[in-house]
Amino acid sequence: MDCEQAYFAIKEVSELTGVNAVTLRAWQRRYGLLNPMRTEQGHRLYSQADIETIQQIVVWLEKGVAISKVRPLLAEPEANEVTPQADEHKALPLAEVTAALFDCRRKKLDQLLIQLMKEYPSELFLKQVVHPVEQAIQRADNPLAQIQQALWQSVMTERCLALVAQARKRADKSSFLISFEPNVNYRLWIKAWLLAEKGDDVTILPALDSKLLGLGAAMTQLKVESLYVFGEQRISPQAVSQLDALQRHIGCQITLLGSIATIHQHDFSHLSPRSE
Repeated sequence: MDCEQAYFAIKEVSELTGVNAVTLRAWQRRYGLLNPMRTEQGHRLYSQADIETIQQIVVWLEKGVAISKVRPLLAEPEANEVTPQADEHKALPLAEVTAALFDCRRKKLDQLLIQLMKEYPSELFLKQVVHPVEQAIQRADNPLAQIQQALWQSVMTERCLALVAQARKRADKSSFLISFEPNVNYRLWIKAWLLAEKGDDVTILPALDSKLLGLGAAMTQLKVESLYVFGEQRISPQAVSQLDALQRHIGCQITLLGSIATIHQHDFSHLSPRSE
């Protein structure tokens, strides 16, 4: 190993590039896109050149190139400025996802999501799969929108919860993700997946009322570092007051997720929460 060259552990690379460790391993094992060094213990070590390759891969994926078509493009530096033809470099199998969904083939839909959520960075998956699928379901001329929406949310929820469970053994910080909305929005589970991907051992508490009297003691006992509050609708004044008291009592970091980050940005400004 070149002592003068810097090498990075997979966790550091994930933080630098925004590509989670599971995806990095998939790119190496299935597609041969990366070839990191190994320590004597078998841990992966990535060079600066590897990081630049990862960044190139992300650029191609953002252009709509399928992960299976990226490898030959990496060997042609001059191709970086070219936008490939859709027929030549087929993008994410969105048509397969929507077809499985519209035909109510749950098993096929689940298989596709397992593959895509492993092989694509999460933010790109949301942009190129989740958002277009939601738009397709919500078309005004879709008579089966309600059934398809229920199936989509059901399978996505199962996938997200499975990934949250898998990530727990690698988590290095404890957090709570709560919501006050009585009807659980499936995006709560997506947020849980994104937090788990970043290293949170996240405990999900949906459909809470505004009484948080026992939450502070539980967070203190479990050494919970962060409290995430998700919602798409305005929080009641009582809930805002309870969060205020909770923050003052245990000094936790409060992060607003979803539309409430905008709705309540002034209500929580004196607490200095980090809104996302």
